[in-house]
Amino acid sequence: MATRSLEERVTALEETVASLQTLPSEVAAFRREVNLRFDQIDARFEQVDARFERVDARFEQLDARFQQVDDRFNRIERSISEESEQLYARMRMLHEELINRIRIGREGRDGGEPGERRQPRRRPKR
Repeated sequence: MATRSLEERVTALEETVASLQTLPSEVAAFRREVNLRFDQIDARFEQVDARFERVDARFEQLDARFQQVDDRFNRIERSISEESEQLYARMRMLHEELINRIRIGREGRDGGEPGERRQPRRRPKR
């Protein structure tokens, strides 16, 4: 390995020092560029946050609307259930009334007791 002369080594050292003298301004420029980029990113995040807040507000409105719809369906379901029970009771009453009328009709037609059964009529032979 060849050793360099003192003059070559000093020259190389001077060049290195000269290039290092611009380093603080380059670092400062890089720092400004990075800070500017972070400011842009922060601004974008603020925009995204604002959009999420608007979307969140819409979801809250939708949730409220769905709750209203659920409440209406529950009221309708209760109403139908109550009306169904009333209808069943009315149908049961009409059924019992019909059975009584049939029983009374048989008594009047047969002239006998309700427990007696009438003999079926025979058809004439052909």
